[in-house]
Amino acid sequence: MKYVNICLIVIITFALSAGTVNQKTPSVGYHPGETIPDIVLTDLEGNNYLLHDYKGKKVVVNFWASYDARSRAANVQLHNILKEMDEDVIFLSVSFDENQHVVERTVRLDDMETVSLFSEPNGTRSKLYKELKLNRGFRNYLIDENGVISAMDVDPTDLKQLL
Repeated sequence: MKYVNICLIVIITFALSAGTVNQKTPSVGYHPGETIPDIVLTDLEGNNYLLHDYKGKKVVVNFWASYDARSRAANVQLHNILKEMDEDVIFLSVSFDENQHVVERTVRLDDMETVSLFSEPNGTRSKLYKELKLNRGFRNYLIDENGVISAMDVDPTDLKQLL
């Protein structure tokens, strides 16, 4: 009987504490349902922008590198599908190549506009690379107008359905 009472007290405590979680404000992180942190983006001219500068608009942020064929192909596909779509979505392409000339040459070869192109100059040594755990593979994020991640690792087919 003593153990039954203890178990009941523990269950009631968990039930009461579960109701106190604030779910109106998403936590900050890198998974769907979370608010994406304010990432510093550096364009090819060395100018810095903040990801939160794009708040109020839907954004697709794609992280890639020219040496990673899969991420490079995804970058081109996402860019092209968003260019074709009639949606008001901003595409931000963030390269983790350490050599800026490689990034510029790759973008020319892939016939992409450089308006939304950014580069992480420290590449795989950068803090962002570690925070995003990109050593497990490059990824992309669909972010809503409020800065909340709607989806991650979307392909062009997924993107059409999500938008």
